[in-house]
Amino acid sequence: MTATPTPASLSPDASPWLRLEAQAVEWINDDVCRFEGVTITMRDGTLLAADLYAPGRARRLTDEPVAVLIERTPYGRQSDRFRQFAKAAAGAGYVFVIQDVRGRGDSQGQFHMMTNVPDEGVDGIDTWQWVAAQPWCDGRLGTVGGSFSAANQQALALHHPQGLRAQVLRDAGTNYRQRMFRYHGAFNVGVALPWAIEHGLQSREATGDPAVREALLAMRNRPERWIDELPLARGASPLALAPAYEDVYFTMLQTSDDTPYWHNPTVRLEGRWDEYPTDVAILMVSGWFAHHANANFDKLAELGRRSARPVKLIVGPWVHGPGMLEQTYAGEAEFGPMAAQQGPINAVWLAWLDRYVRDDPGPDDAPVLRYFVMGLGDGHRTPEGRVFHGGEWRASSQWPLPGTAPTPYYLQQDGALRPTRGPATAPPFTYRFDPNDPCPGIGATSLQSETFPAFILPGPRDQRCNPAFSACRGSDRPLAERDDVLVFQTDPLEQAMEVTGPLSVRLWVASSAPDTDFTAKLIDVYPAGSASDDEVALLISEGILRMRYRDDRAIGELLEPGRPYEINIELNPTSNVFKPGHRLRLDISSASFPEYDVNPNTGEPPGAHTHTRVAHQTVFVDGLRASHIVLPLQPMRGV
Repeated sequence: MTATPTPASLSPDASPWLRLEAQAVEWINDDVCRFEGVTITMRDGTLLAADLYAPGRARRLTDEPVAVLIERTPYGRQSDRFRQFAKAAAGAGYVFVIQDVRGRGDSQGQFHMMTNVPDEGVDGIDTWQWVAAQPWCDGRLGTVGGSFSAANQQALALHHPQGLRAQVLRDAGTNYRQRMFRYHGAFNVGVALPWAIEHGLQSREATGDPAVREALLAMRNRPERWIDELPLARGASPLALAPAYEDVYFTMLQTSDDTPYWHNPTVRLEGRWDEYPTDVAILMVSGWFAHHANANFDKLAELGRRSARPVKLIVGPWVHGPGMLEQTYAGEAEFGPMAAQQGPINAVWLAWLDRYVRDDPGPDDAPVLRYFVMGLGDGHRTPEGRVFHGGEWRASSQWPLPGTAPTPYYLQQDGALRPTRGPATAPPFTYRFDPNDPCPGIGATSLQSETFPAFILPGPRDQRCNPAFSACRGSDRPLAERDDVLVFQTDPLEQAMEVTGPLSVRLWVASSAPDTDFTAKLIDVYPAGSASDDEVALLISEGILRMRYRDDRAIGELLEPGRPYEINIELNPTSNVFKPGHRLRLDISSASFPEYDVNPNTGEPPGAHTHTRVAHQTVFVDGLRASHIVLPLQPMRGV
């Protein structure tokens, strides 16, 4: 049942609000009124639920139309972080609309993670057209939000909504098949499985049937056993009790080719640059350990050169999550209070919106790019047990930075990493990759959840096993001691080395298998006695390539076993100073489990293999097939 506000329940001057039907109306404080449970009808008749936060003063709603901010989310429109921003936005004089997307929360319809039909842009434009027709809307629009909500904003923008003036996009991608749900062919189990379980618990089946909820809770509460149950099979786990969420997991697992599934506008902005409006000011936020760092730099370049209004980016030492701008640590690394200097979150977002939605006076003198240079700390252990990696903020007008020197460091036959090619006669390295004993993935730039540390570990971390991490199978050995990890590192540095920019590893490889994976990790090695009694090998960036998708193939193509191939493994970009006495290290392997699914090495269809086989891997380091990492080196500033 809906409640129509009356003059008595609101104020004598609330006439623009009298037509607004809501399930409940309440004053949050003297200046903010919430209309809860407003339904908005989509073009196909589906009703989506929203809450509206309206500005007032002394419990009297404004009777003048104002600018509107919209966020559309799958993560519960009444979550605390949305309420906090809503109060700040309405307190600043905006109407804030927070809506549950189709199939989530109180909204009708079917849900599929970021590939809803119709796409989120259609629902977004329908929502805005309803809002724009209300007497309390003055026609000016800003959109906000992170992750899924940011991808929704991008999909909406492709429809050119009249009145859209500014966006705040916290870490959204441009091609979720290439860099997120899948990474260059490999399936991101570490994101998809926790997500499906957590949000399956919010499904209509779980909220309506205690037995379903109990079964999913039992699965959620034993993450240390998940690795023993991988790969999952359809219908064989409690996820089957929440079929929409099981379907998200398995569709993304099994759809590895670049099919129309991956061209939904919410997951594929790439290739649509010319469709994006050029009169929208865009503030982006990302992190060096976040899913979409590469994608945000792509947007900075592609949208920035097309737009008539500012397009800017802030990149800090953060994993993907709502705490970006305020977080001071990631994984096992602490960066200090300076890492939070770009916050607080709500104030930064609203300052951008005030300037570009309402054209508030005052110059915007912020640089195009603000980025955090990591690695300037002394490495001491904090009370929380983190390595004080430290860093500072810098600014630039372009990316890659002016003066960047892309410098190859070559893999050597003695395990060294040097800026010179090895001899032409250097023998290759070989190792045995057994899918039944995959290399654990400790730390990551493609993960986010800290909720299941027995299963996944996001952010920068020491490359040493911990028996509490289930993929380590009780081991406490450094990963460098594994037979399926190749380690190449510089001598201890005599002078500091700053690496800031895009990263890629270019390898010459061969495999006995028709399909397999290769992984690469860039690591900052602290000498013994600095951060601990032993060396600390801190992950800085990483990447993976499934060989059937080498050279960015849209359709998988199997290997010719034994044939050498030249490949490129894209890593997350970074900005890190490797201090004197540290080593710069590159690890090569064929798995990062369970961050990514393990390649069975059989060439069978993804997610449907019937057996596994051992692959014998070869990495060439001779002068003609000179495997190397390309380091974007910067002039040093006196470290």
